[in-house]
Amino acid sequence: MRKLLMGILLAGAAVSATAQQQPLQPPGYIGAGYGISRYHDFCGFTPPGFTCDEDGSAWRAQAGYWVRPWLGLEGAYIDFGSAHAPGFLVSPPVGTRSLPTASDGRTHVFALLAVFRAPLGPVGLQAKVGYGAVTSKFVASSAVQNTTTGAVSFFSSSARETKGRVVYGLGATYDVTRQWHARFDWDRTEGKDNTNPKYDVDAYTLGIGYRF
Repeated sequence: MRKLLMGILLAGAAVSATAQQQPLQPPGYIGAGYGISRYHDFCGFTPPGFTCDEDGSAWRAQAGYWVRPWLGLEGAYIDFGSAHAPGFLVSPPVGTRSLPTASDGRTHVFALLAVFRAPLGPVGLQAKVGYGAVTSKFVASSAVQNTTTGAVSFFSSSARETKGRVVYGLGATYDVTRQWHARFDWDRTEGKDNTNPKYDVDAYTLGIGYRF
């Protein structure tokens, strides 16, 4: 037993010495990623017979600094892409009927995040939370057709709101070299324009980063 304990202590000392000999990663970093987004409860008011798409494309760009090996500050721009809802007039003018058209909901944020990291060899697991200026915009379009002449008339409107909201998420990195790494991010925030109810929106992105 004493030999086993001595072996464990010697192995632990060797691992500690090896870790201390390894060069520290550079504290600053930049990066970007691309992926998909998902809008939640965006299509809740879609009437029967109309289609609605809550999935879109997303991308993010970030720059940060590790204050400690486990704690960093990050500034990020995240574009959650667009969701596509049907556009229609609830009460079309007399003698006309509504035609299905497309309307878009768009969300992006400038955020400042605290990032907490658990380094596991070349892999780093991350949790992040912060605050950002979230801009939500809804561009609506609709059309009606005259039931007598067949003439089509188009209508459009938009609503936009920028407000401070919480941004949070999880992520992981994989060190390819001392300076280059691959990165996965999941980000979530809340959006709301001046007209429609609040909704949650997620972004899932894969990208690369460079440390300096």
